[in-house]
Amino acid sequence: MTLLSDSPHDRVMVFIDLRNVLKSSEIPGLDLPLDLYRLSLDMAGGRRLVAAYVFDTRAPYGEEDRAHRMHDRLRFLGFRVVARESYDPSRREQKEVDVAMGCEMVAHALKDNFDVAVVVSGDRDFVPAIQHVQSAGKRVEVAAFHEAFSKEMLKSCDRYRMLDSVPLLRMDGPAAGGAGGDGA
Repeated sequence: MTLLSDSPHDRVMVFIDLRNVLKSSEIPGLDLPLDLYRLSLDMAGGRRLVAAYVFDTRAPYGEEDRAHRMHDRLRFLGFRVVARESYDPSRREQKEVDVAMGCEMVAHALKDNFDVAVVVSGDRDFVPAIQHVQSAGKRVEVAAFHEAFSKEMLKSCDRYRMLDSVPLLRMDGPAAGGAGGDGA
């Protein structure tokens, strides 16, 4: 039993570290897209989902951006996409994305825009932001795949959920459309 209780009146915001989650959900030899729409609804449960954010990188203006279609599709589904022009090709990693996500979480907590933040990432870089959100009187839940779950995240959050046991991979193909498909 936990000291924390859920209320259907809780306002939930979902914050998704897109590259972290996509990389963690890969199954070698299979190309099954993750259903971010269903994931967000599942993370909210019976509570009121007030916003779902996706954080990613984008190519510099004027360059071909392979993620552009996916970002547009996510926006069409109602996600707020924050795409930073900050990919470091020499190191093959994104920059600024975790900081942007952490800042967004803290800013919304201080503005009292949610009661519960759901962080969809196991990256321990979010621990300071989680602590600031909690110090603002908000609860933080973390959802990630087992292989990508930092032990520090487990210690910091109010609740956690392993995504390995959640059926979130789409089996219907990327062009399915409708509410469940996100093309991610």
